[in-house]
Amino acid sequence: MDNVSIEFDGARAILSTYQTVNDAPYATTAARLKLQKKNKELTSELKLLKEKYMALQCELLSRDKRLANLKTELVDKTSYLSKLQEDFENALYQLKKDKAL
Repeated sequence: MDNVSIEFDGARAILSTYQTVNDAPYATTAARLKLQKKNKELTSELKLLKEKYMALQCELLSRDKRLANLKTELVDKTSYLSKLQEDFENALYQLKKDKAL
C-alpha cells in the first residue's frame, strides 16, 4: 500500500512538472496576447488624443489670429477716436475763439 502511495505521489509530481513546463508557454502566450490587446487599445487611444490635440492646436491658432485682428482693429479705432476727439476739441476752441472776437 505504501508503494502505491509513493507511486501516486511520484505521478502527481511528474504531472505537476509536466503542467508547469507545458502550460508556461500558454500562460506566456496568454499574457502576451493580453499585453498586445492592451497595447493596441493604448495605441488607438494615443492616436485619438493626437487628433484631438491637433484640432485644439488649430483652434488655438485660429483664435490667436482672430485676437490679433481684433487688437489691430482696436488700435485703429482708438487712434481714430483720439483724432476725432482732437478735432472736436479744436473745433470747440475755434468756436470759443470766434465768439470772443
